[in-house]
Amino acid sequence: MALITVGAGRCWRYSHNVGMRQNIGAGFTQPIGVGLAGDGVLFVANRGGGNSRVSKVTVDHDFILDIGRGGQQAGQFGYLSAVAVGPEGNVYTADEWLHRITIFAPDGKMLGTWGDAGDEPGQLNGPAGLTFDPADNLVVVNSFNCRVQRFTPEGRYLSGFGKKGSGAGELDMPYGVATDNLGNIYVADWNNHRVQKFGADGDYLLTFGSGEPAGVAFDGSTPYAHATVANIGIDPNSLNHPTGVAVDQDGDVYVCDWMNERVVIFDPEAKPIAWLRGDAHDLSKWAQMTVDANPDMADARLRVKNPEIQRYFRMPVGCAFDQENNRLIVCDTAMCRLQIYVKDKTYLAPQLNL
Repeated sequence: MALITVGAGRCWRYSHNVGMRQNIGAGFTQPIGVGLAGDGVLFVANRGGGNSRVSKVTVDHDFILDIGRGGQQAGQFGYLSAVAVGPEGNVYTADEWLHRITIFAPDGKMLGTWGDAGDEPGQLNGPAGLTFDPADNLVVVNSFNCRVQRFTPEGRYLSGFGKKGSGAGELDMPYGVATDNLGNIYVADWNNHRVQKFGADGDYLLTFGSGEPAGVAFDGSTPYAHATVANIGIDPNSLNHPTGVAVDQDGDVYVCDWMNERVVIFDPEAKPIAWLRGDAHDLSKWAQMTVDANPDMADARLRVKNPEIQRYFRMPVGCAFDQENNRLIVCDTAMCRLQIYVKDKTYLAPQLNL
């Protein structure tokens, strides 16, 4: 059972998972994004089962509150697609169907909403990704018209770039977005099966992934991350509809490879160095309490024929990197949990010649 993943002199250690399937309270319903608020506080965007909401929890399994619910009124979500934490700890959410941004205070009180549907500069058309840049401006990905736009926290339009296509710098149904410490913008180019890096001004810089989702035969001889039956033979460059992206302080890039059910890790030059398949060998604190209280559920778990599959990612959509604590947080969407890894910066490769 692989709980440590090593690649190119880096090491990622599985820590724990948080969550279980729950429509309200201490659990998630298809978590698709996570916003980091500091001190271990997370805002998790859920959109499954017609019960869109944001869960405020801690990385140590404390449930704090739920924000919002499904609907079309102010403070409700038609199709919640992203969450980000901005200035003063306020929580920004994107609604892909209602084409709007809604802002909440950390205590869940709605502060306001903005956004006009359309294709003109400053308008929203399927906002699917949110992040704040180093200047505290909000970067929004419009999935339906293939645009990336920057706004002030109050919603004033600043700039934008992007058009539909498959060439360098072009986008096709882009989804997740992240920025690095220099303000560069990384966009999960969903229908082009790649991630693209742009400068803060929108100039194209680099592509992560080959854009070929079918995969290329991989014989296992290269020391990538631990391989499993599910992804042996798939070149880590072959992304299949990537949805989420995150960047750490070293410039390593994490991509939720949605259809391949893994997270691929690239170095700053776009070389794949490892991948994570999921390592949740344990139940979360919440799930363990539920199993302990239900003998039939505990017995059912013992009858599972392939228990190892329970630890793998299922359709992971979003991810975030907590630079303060060197933590990668992955939305293990279909499993209704977060899987958390720590990047071990003290790791030393063993001297096998001794």
